[in-house]
Amino acid sequence: MDVSVFEIVGPKMMGPSSSGTAGMARLGSTAYKFLTGPLKSIDLRFVPSYCGHYYACRSHWALIGGLLGLAEDNPQLRYSMDMAKEQGIALTYSVFQDPAPAMPLTVQITAEQKNGEVHTLRGVSVGGGSIAIEMVDGFEVSPAATEAHLFVYAGKDVAEDLKAKLPGCPFDFDEQGGKYLFCVSIDAKKKEELEKLATAIDGVTRVQYVAPFIPLGYVPHEPLFTNYSDLIRLSRDTGKTVAELAIEYEMGRSGRTREEIWNDMADSLEVMKTSARACIEEPIEPLYGYEVGDCGKKMMKAYQEGRLLGGSILPKSIAIALGIMEYSMSCHCIIATPTGGSSGILPGCILPVAEARGYTDKQLIESLFVAAAMGVVMYYHNVSFSGSNGGCQGEVGVSSAMTAGALAYLGGGDAETICQACALAMKNILGLLCDPIEGCPEVPCIKRNGIGVGNAFSGCDMALSGVRSFIPPDEVIDSLAHSQEKLFRGPIRELSNTEGIGAAWPPTAKASVKRSPDLCADILLPKKEW
Repeated sequence: MDVSVFEIVGPKMMGPSSSGTAGMARLGSTAYKFLTGPLKSIDLRFVPSYCGHYYACRSHWALIGGLLGLAEDNPQLRYSMDMAKEQGIALTYSVFQDPAPAMPLTVQITAEQKNGEVHTLRGVSVGGGSIAIEMVDGFEVSPAATEAHLFVYAGKDVAEDLKAKLPGCPFDFDEQGGKYLFCVSIDAKKKEELEKLATAIDGVTRVQYVAPFIPLGYVPHEPLFTNYSDLIRLSRDTGKTVAELAIEYEMGRSGRTREEIWNDMADSLEVMKTSARACIEEPIEPLYGYEVGDCGKKMMKAYQEGRLLGGSILPKSIAIALGIMEYSMSCHCIIATPTGGSSGILPGCILPVAEARGYTDKQLIESLFVAAAMGVVMYYHNVSFSGSNGGCQGEVGVSSAMTAGALAYLGGGDAETICQACALAMKNILGLLCDPIEGCPEVPCIKRNGIGVGNAFSGCDMALSGVRSFIPPDEVIDSLAHSQEKLFRGPIRELSNTEGIGAAWPPTAKASVKRSPDLCADILLPKKEW
């Protein structure tokens, strides 16, 4: 297991959804790395029950854009279908036949080149923009997203030769019909040397170097911390802040310098500032049309006119959180924290607090590292950051808990107080459903970020006042992972797919559904009937 702080506070992405959009762009980009020539056709295979979700999140835009070489933060993603058609690329979709994959955000990409070469890739968008690869060119291999690899195709088993020629390079492999694919983790700096050694092995038919799918650096390491008790102990024993320990964690896992890591987080802060300004000052038009894009503006206007009762910070925080979510829903650039569906909470809280209290950019960047540390621990507790895989407790719930920790840091809290703030906020929101209308994150995700803001301040202020969670912070996160496993791998998912649940259940929601059972045939042509 490995996770970067920039998979928690990040990625920088075009909205509306980290799993449905950014993760899909990364899957498309991964398939792009295997191409050796111009494309003739693209077929996208989806899980049937989630086709509406894919369309609502514009997953098809993102997948096709990735296959054209566009990154998840490229504004041209929304025009990817036009770009593909201009290049004469045929675009079709199909669906998995029963039994469909258990993970709903599973996609299979089949890309045919003009020279007749065909490449396939099956992967899963696991939440927060992160991805997992399950199959390459018909072989079941599982390359790590943050590592560089050699893909070694062979007509026979060459495992022993690979061990001898590439010592210390771990690999997995699969055999299909007497042919083999070996997926070898390597040091990218040695790629040319190792590629030559692998190519020279008898029986090897092809060797392809593939750069990391998520380029955040990776070196073999033991994580500096994986739970809150370790983080608290480390801070107490070393005298280092949670922010500094988060930076050291990232240095240890990535091999990158402190300056590089700091500058990347500083860039994330600038994107947050830009989105916070633009969402209030510029016209916004959410893609799906359930919302008109004026919630943040209405809230800010009422705050400025003194018509609200929540004090000097909370209403402004809610206004920015709502506005950033509307900005994301309009396919603009935001920072997932840890998901696109919860991207308003962290900037919505820390930016107004900084303005009111005079905190510097340095302090805000440190608070982002603190938020990331809270999420890193959740990752190691097997928490899912995908709403469809773990409920909104894994999106708005996690984001508000991370933000509570960041706020507690800005408020002068030590490591114990920060972790308590995170736990108190998380306890408040355990069990929260994922219940969008037809998979569209406009409803209820935009306004649910408002309650996430209130929850973050609640957890922070309780912890700063000395209130402590009866359940230890690590056990709170274990409870989150447990509830995700029990609820969203079973009855809740089945009920939400068949009848709708939560905000998607009432008559108004059902009457408003813009159904797209064929993934909008006017956009993608069906390859075959369902």
